[in-house]
Amino acid sequence: MRKAKAFIVALILFCFTVYGLHFYSIQAIGLDNNEFSTWSNKAKFNSPEAIKANLNEHTVVVFGSSEFQHGQRTIYHPKAMFKDFNFNPMLIGAGYYQSLEHAITLASIGETIPSKKVVLLLSPTWFKKQGVVDTAFASRFSESSYIEMLRNQKLSLETKEYMMKRSNALLGVDKSTLKRVELYERVLMKKDSTLMDEWNYKVYTDFLDEKSRQGVILQAKMANIKSNQNKENTDRDIDWKAYWLKAERQGEQHNDNPFYMAPKGFMKVKYKYDGLPPERAKQVKNCYSDSPEYEDFKCFLDICKELNIEPLIVALPVNGYWYEHAGFPAETREQYYENIRMITKEYGVQLADLSHEEFTKYFFEDGVHLGGKGWVAVNEILYNFYNETEKQSEM
Repeated sequence: MRKAKAFIVALILFCFTVYGLHFYSIQAIGLDNNEFSTWSNKAKFNSPEAIKANLNEHTVVVFGSSEFQHGQRTIYHPKAMFKDFNFNPMLIGAGYYQSLEHAITLASIGETIPSKKVVLLLSPTWFKKQGVVDTAFASRFSESSYIEMLRNQKLSLETKEYMMKRSNALLGVDKSTLKRVELYERVLMKKDSTLMDEWNYKVYTDFLDEKSRQGVILQAKMANIKSNQNKENTDRDIDWKAYWLKAERQGEQHNDNPFYMAPKGFMKVKYKYDGLPPERAKQVKNCYSDSPEYEDFKCFLDICKELNIEPLIVALPVNGYWYEHAGFPAETREQYYENIRMITKEYGVQLADLSHEEFTKYFFEDGVHLGGKGWVAVNEILYNFYNETEKQSEM
């Protein structure tokens, strides 16, 4: 009898603990500060609930990839540049995040973005012949975002079916995830689910939501990210020319190499690519000009159109000095840039074309990632786009 009572008491305490953590996590996930927004973390990227909880009227959602992980310790990264501003750039992406995963994420959060404006930092390296690599896509795939995408009633069937077809094909390398994705599709889209499907869907999605929420809170605490840090923040004018000149002086002092890269970036490419074979130019002749990534990019723009979101596309360049040395033809790079110009024109969306910066000294940290000048240029574009929104809201 005593053992039974002890078990019941323990069970009650366990239930109270679980429910307590649940209700605490719902409140705690809303950190609402720039430090969270510029935090590069997979748990954050995979949680549409966490992203939505930290959007406000000053937020501009910025999708990108590995550039967010470079330059974080410099004064030029958005994390430092806008640290005490009202402007709240919600950075989403890291290495291996490309157009398709960003399209799924946008579909999951788009209706809750107050400004209805987003930015996509488009990297040329996404547009290789095979497009996004299946293992890379699987490693970044967010089930929570995918479920929210399927639930979104404002998306057309055609757009959803495109993302479903692409995701199913790429997730072939991860059978367990693919099996769950097919379950979500049966319940939410195909309407041919069984009672067991419905039960499994309910149980697993509840678990997934809680796991996602707790994961974000735990990792935010480990990163020492606190809440309510925007209360005293204010926007102000930025002397972009001064930042540009500072980046130039630092580059002249430290980036003493033929490609004007940061020392670390130069050493990496030097040891990896010295003595490139002459046939290299032939291997890359058509690279970036023909890729499944273009259709994934169009899907992102289709979602913007269907959710009434205004996108700004930033066409990031590559380091021209390095690409010329590596035998990557200028005409091939130009074809990629022209493809992006044509697509953005077709969709009638804004394009910030930075292709003219290919040979700007100290613009890059390495062959593709932004250095000091690169971040100054991109930050100015982001801040101007944000200020357009602010001016419209004041009218």
